[in-house]
Amino acid sequence: MLYRFKAINADLEVVSGQSEATGLDDLERSLQRSGLELLRASPRKQRMQPPSRRELIDFCFHVEQLLTAGIPLIEAIEDLAENGEGRHWRARCRRIATALAAGQPLSDALQTEAAGIDPVFTGVIRAGELSGQLPETLKRLGTTLRQEETLAAGTRKLLLYPAVAGTLVLGTAAFLMFFLVPQIRTFLGETGLPLPPHTRLLFATADLLAGYWPWLLALPALLLPALHLAIRHSPDLARLRDSWLLKLPLTGGIYRKLLVTRQAELLALLYTTGIPLLEALAALQPTTRNRIVGAALADIHRSVEQGSTLADAFARHAIYPPLLVRMLQIGERTGRLDQTLNNIARRYEGEAADALAAVQTLIEPALTLIIGLLLGWIMLATMQPIYGIIGQAGK
Repeated sequence: MLYRFKAINADLEVVSGQSEATGLDDLERSLQRSGLELLRASPRKQRMQPPSRRELIDFCFHVEQLLTAGIPLIEAIEDLAENGEGRHWRARCRRIATALAAGQPLSDALQTEAAGIDPVFTGVIRAGELSGQLPETLKRLGTTLRQEETLAAGTRKLLLYPAVAGTLVLGTAAFLMFFLVPQIRTFLGETGLPLPPHTRLLFATADLLAGYWPWLLALPALLLPALHLAIRHSPDLARLRDSWLLKLPLTGGIYRKLLVTRQAELLALLYTTGIPLLEALAALQPTTRNRIVGAALADIHRSVEQGSTLADAFARHAIYPPLLVRMLQIGERTGRLDQTLNNIARRYEGEAADALAAVQTLIEPALTLIIGLLLGWIMLATMQPIYGIIGQAGK
């Protein structure tokens, strides 16, 4: 809970602030460690955000290292609560340590105290606790999360350049349309000479932007939230959106490879830690927000439950590539399904990274070409009549 408090320091000065704590006693102890004496405090409602992937990576690495060094679990969590990054995550770790001291297992404490945490994360940790291999489980889990973070960073980098370049293009075009083009039109209008078609088109576009720019700005701001609400409340629209994401010309293939990578990594992790295959397949379903993929995973779970092999169950769905099915057949035949799943994840992780790099390589010259065409059109439409005037004056 988040508390707003007033306290007094060693110089008898009143200090105000807010801090997370499990209760008033915990808040008072926390302030005393900072050299403050609590005067009064009141709870404040807050919306707890789920821990980030970066925080979970640090958690797995920190706790795994301390457990391997022989440090008890509670002390490892308490050390992370004191030295971890981020005030909110340190407060969560303090609550987790309190729950562990009360006798809760780590998986239950994480599920209770870290609001919104991925259920697969706690499920893997629960399997590590039951098998007695918690340090090894945390190490595998941290490795999986780091690989996911690498792919996510590549995706963010792919989107960053178009966003920056698009903003520059729109800013440049707006400056030319609102300031330069009207002045040139005034000058050309005074000459009374006929204008080329592309110049008239430029002036008509400038008039449209000048007259309706508030609506043109408001339209996306209104349509996007409306579309989001419609998708949120309409399962049919949501499925249509998810299906469209899988079929996009350039990014659809990358999106499918990323989905295969994540599912193979998680399934390998769950299977390796001793979770039965059916339970592992059931745990995969909440990890995807794509309804098409979620329905496919549910059908795969039912097929395996009814006696089908894992490879045959995946082969029924076209969103999964044939190579995935063949590798699963080999893994089931040789009894090395966990290693096969890891190999699948590494294969498609590499393909997704290569595809992201290729798309980014294509985007940069494409945006440069768009910028050149836009500026070239504006310069041609404005300078050609001016050159015509200069030519006539020379005669």
